[in-house]
Amino acid sequence: MQQTHLICFLASYFLAFVLELSRLWRAKPWQHIAAVLVTAAGLVAHTWYLLGRSFQSQLPPLLSSSHDWLLVSGWLVVAIYLVYSLKVGKREGYNSFGLFVLPVVLLLVVAAALLDDAPSKAAQAERFWTMLHAGSLSIGITGVFIGFLISLMYLLQHRRLKMKMNLRPGFSLPPLATLARFNYWAVMVSFPMLTIGLITGVGMAISSPTGKAIFSWKDPIVIGFCVVWVAMFILFLWLARKKTGHGRQVAMLTAWAFGFLIVTLLGLQVLVSLIGIQSHNG
Repeated sequence: MQQTHLICFLASYFLAFVLELSRLWRAKPWQHIAAVLVTAAGLVAHTWYLLGRSFQSQLPPLLSSSHDWLLVSGWLVVAIYLVYSLKVGKREGYNSFGLFVLPVVLLLVVAAALLDDAPSKAAQAERFWTMLHAGSLSIGITGVFIGFLISLMYLLQHRRLKMKMNLRPGFSLPPLATLARFNYWAVMVSFPMLTIGLITGVGMAISSPTGKAIFSWKDPIVIGFCVVWVAMFILFLWLARKKTGHGRQVAMLTAWAFGFLIVTLLGLQVLVSLIGIQSHNG
């Protein structure tokens, strides 16, 4: 189990992306089927790798390290993509989601490879609260990634319809109403989960002994996360009150808020790891 290497599923996801990309030039039914099968094989290797890491550290993947935490988020994104492709995409004919999802998954895996994979000592002390903290953040971040991608798809589809442009063969997008609905639920799910993650992190920072907290207000990742959380809070309240008419303006706001959060989390995680700034982010 431990012999499964990160490069195995990274290569699978890259090959799946190449297959999806090739459909823009010469679309054949087998290309999408092959991409889904290769992605599924990558997900199996991905799962095997996380299980191996978990057995090695004697901790759930979410508690092992930031390396594993990002890989769990990537795993969730891939799982959602496969469910979408096999259920919604196959039935409705919207089979271009992989062109948006797979680059993000590759980014998550590469970012995870750059992070320290040493197990967190703080996670071993308070497993329940740390699991709640990491689990809610992981689900929230997955919603952020999906919401960001849906926003990009909405803006692309909106521009295409406005300019009366035809889609390339092998490239299809859901209607604007469907994308708006997906975008709405991505915000409605991700923001509460991120809030739970933030609250539990603050609670652990207050209750933990000095030097053992996994959360610190001096952490640059935490600072960036809190700044974006305020913007997402405003967006969440606005959507909760509006409930209808989620158009281009909502997609733009979601893309900016979610995109900045992604850059904050991934960029600062990698930067902190590479230049050696101390970070307590779990």
